Amino acid sequence: MIDIYNEKLEPYADGERRIFTATFLRPDDRQGIFQDLTVNNEENVVVKQIALRMTKAFKQLNLEKGDVIQFEAIVKKNKRGEFTVERPTHAEKISSAETEEDTGVHTVGDDWDWFEK
Repeated sequence: MIDIYNEKLEPYADGERRIFTATFLRPDDRQGIFQDLTVNNEENVVVKQIALRMTKAFKQLNLEKGDVIQFEAIVKKNKRGEFTVERPTHAEKISSAETEEDTGVHTVGDDWDWFEK
């Protein structure tokens, strides 16, 4: 079941700043899509995928797909009943995205119409 309201963040919605870790997937308008959000360096993933506002703290990191970041933020419940991560600060990149050389996998691309020509 998909947790569209991020209810697993509810225990952290007490107004205290916590340390979050997440992997950047892609930018989306004025937000960034992140995956595998964890809280306070715990091993368990709290949210599989979340959209966070691309604040100055995130923009300065020049994020690429696969970059893992760590930042401080608070959890709040919005008017729609969703739990969100807000006011991120002290953002830092703790590991960079793997390149083709790192993984040993050669990527051809996503242009699949080549065989029709």
